[in-house]
Amino acid sequence: MAVRNDFVFRVDQIGSLLRPARLLDARDQFRSGRIDMGELRRVEDDCVIEVLQRQKAAGMVVFTDGEMRRDAWQTVFSQAVSGFEAAYPLREFKAADGKAVQLQMHTKAVTGKLKQGRRLAQIDGEFLRAHAPGPYKITQPSPAMVARASWRQGASDAAYPERAGLLADVVGIVSAEVRALADEGAAYLQFDEGFTIYGEEGGHEQLLASGEDPEKSLLADIAAENACYDAARRDGLTLAMHLCRGSRAGFARRTGSYEWLAERLFGELHVDRFLLEYDSGRVGSFEPLRHLPKGKLAVIGIVSSTNPQLETREALLARIEEAARYCPLDQLAISSQCGFQGSATRDGAHMTYDQQWKKLELLAKVAEEVWGGTTST
Repeated sequence: MAVRNDFVFRVDQIGSLLRPARLLDARDQFRSGRIDMGELRRVEDDCVIEVLQRQKAAGMVVFTDGEMRRDAWQTVFSQAVSGFEAAYPLREFKAADGKAVQLQMHTKAVTGKLKQGRRLAQIDGEFLRAHAPGPYKITQPSPAMVARASWRQGASDAAYPERAGLLADVVGIVSAEVRALADEGAAYLQFDEGFTIYGEEGGHEQLLASGEDPEKSLLADIAAENACYDAARRDGLTLAMHLCRGSRAGFARRTGSYEWLAERLFGELHVDRFLLEYDSGRVGSFEPLRHLPKGKLAVIGIVSSTNPQLETREALLARIEEAARYCPLDQLAISSQCGFQGSATRDGAHMTYDQQWKKLELLAKVAEEVWGGTTST
């Protein structure tokens, strides 16, 4: 399916931006009952206005609210839909120094039939439509991601004996949401993390151990996500998917080549662009880009959202040149590797607020140097 958007964004950002300290404080105050939802909304609105202005100053040309209204990037779904466990689960990781670290995760288990209480991103879209200084972008968890991460044996099977039933209900909710967002003026819609397990080291073994055939499961997940893209498709709308490798906990980032997945996914998914993390050697070389069909773009995430050190212009140009050996330059764009903060808690930041903006400024400058602008027709 060829790209049908009016122009190509040559510089991109995944979605999540660092939350200002006053927003983190307000969220803590709301949870403890010291302020009400109205006051929290006022702080969120103020912070979204600020990040929109900072994005414009940095040279970005498609705008996001930074996911300031979410507990984490994926909670836009569970915050609007009932049927999930009450509390966010805790998970233990081993840090590089061997110490055990507990993190609050933000993907809840499904424990009952899903019931939608409100729109997923209506507030986000309405505010961006009123205040964004240009075309705006809204990100959401992939329906495949929600169904895979939230279906848990022993917790979900009373309501959904098989994951396929949960996936079907999630697709219904997400399809309606993206259709509405497109109708309301969103210029860019992005799904996150639907296919991560297929491209990570040990992922196939994990699927086989749970009784799944990776090839068949991938086809089902592609069909589910395509149903949502097809519901949203409009002239002038950019559709994208992000293959996440993890950014909240640097020590828990995933490894594994894109090769197997790229060969099967690039030609089948009904998107205009694939956002791929390439800030380190964890995913191997750019060689899988040779599978990219004409008319689609690879957005290579060559600026790290986990390492505070600012990349150099020369390093980014070299990475673009390397990628262009496998994919025409006019089918490439550049971005941050992932969101700059994966949660609205204080453990999700890897750099200062200002370091984040310097990285986005660098991306915009390099895109203009390479393509003659941050957008092209």
